Amino acid sequence: MLFPPSIKLMHMTMMGECCVLIASVALIIFIFSIYYRRYVPITGLRFMKCSELRQAQKECPNLKVLDVRDVTEYMACPQKETINISLGRLPYVWEQELRPDDSVVIVTPKRSDGILAARKLKKAGFTSLFYLQEDCTACNSMQHVSLN
Repeated sequence: MLFPPSIKLMHMTMMGECCVLIASVALIIFIFSIYYRRYVPITGLRFMKCSELRQAQKECPNLKVLDVRDVTEYMACPQKETINISLGRLPYVWEQELRPDDSVVIVTPKRSDGILAARKLKKAGFTSLFYLQEDCTACNSMQHVSLN
């Protein structure tokens, strides 16, 4: 059966609109998943302040402090007694310094990076995870290391 050209054109227009709608929905889902992974905290992640860090270090001397900044940022201002593993390398090299039964305090100036690091560690089996909310360099909870 042959259709008039106007019906074919209307059918093609509707198919094009449908494809645009599907692509828009897929894009919205993709953007939401990125937002969710970076900004929505995971269950079990506890937020910590500098004063709580000092107290936790006294109570648990083998507490691991993980700095997930990039190596160049870390070397510009290294912190005493911290482990530096860049966020991108974390899923691949965490086993060299950490164990899933360790209590880990995540240190990074970007909250979104801290949440993303916590997600990666939780996926690896970590259960005791903390995120340091404040910069503790001013209160001496974390001391700088001299590289000279």
